[in-house]
Amino acid sequence: MPNKTISVPDDVVPIIESLHVPFSRWVTDQLRRHAAKSTMSFADQLVADAALAAPEALMPADALAVGERMERSAPW
Repeated sequence: MPNKTISVPDDVVPIIESLHVPFSRWVTDQLRRHAAKSTMSFADQLVADAALAAPEALMPADALAVGERMERSAPW
């Protein structure tokens, strides 16, 4: 993954240093939290993908059940 560079004001540097974690890790965690709150659940994504892939062959309840099972067993 390529490195990205951001500029921060000088008064922010002490705040970053007080985090006691690498700034890149902190930013990554914050972005993941934001994404998790603002997007569909994994199960909902699977249902939507399944509906697009085979709308006539997959019943919505079946797709939802598969998605829920996969979400429960996901490693995250």
